[in-house]
Amino acid sequence: MRQESCNEGLKEALQHKKKHRKKGKALDLQQRQECHGGSVFWSPRKLREARAREAVRERDETEEKLQKAWAKKQRKEAQLQRQVELEEKRVERQRLKEMREVERAEKAAERARKVEAQHQKKYIQQAQKRKRKASQVLSPSNKRQKRAGAAHAGVQARDELSATPAQVTSRGRNVNLPQKYR
Repeated sequence: MRQESCNEGLKEALQHKKKHRKKGKALDLQQRQECHGGSVFWSPRKLREARAREAVRERDETEEKLQKAWAKKQRKEAQLQRQVELEEKRVERQRLKEMREVERAEKAAERARKVEAQHQKKYIQQAQKRKRKASQVLSPSNKRQKRAGAAHAGVQARDELSATPAQVTSRGRNVNLPQKYR
């Protein structure tokens, strides 16, 4: 118990000492160069002037601190603004990139549709061509009938051909055209 009370007393003494530890600032009394030592007595006017200079100095320091704090705040706000603008630009670039990709995909799809349509059209045309050829192959009897019916015209054509002089090659031989070219 005695030790505890002793500790408490020491703690109180330490706190009391800390309270009185505040350093006083010496006034800037602007001593002349001639005064090299000894005790100097200052007039009340000199003390007032020194206190006024100290007040001005403290006010300047506080203003400087405030100005620095304001400048720091401004820099921070400007940095945040730049970050916001950069983020907006990045988002805009990303949006434009996605739009270009979508547009590119649409163009590619359109191109593929056109190519597919051309292939389909070509396929249909080829199918129709085959149908026409098939229908032509199926109707040779019609042609024969027509030829048989038009035999008189063929005889007349042969007579006309025979009436034309026969062609002769450079060697002097007669050229007989095949029947289908007459």
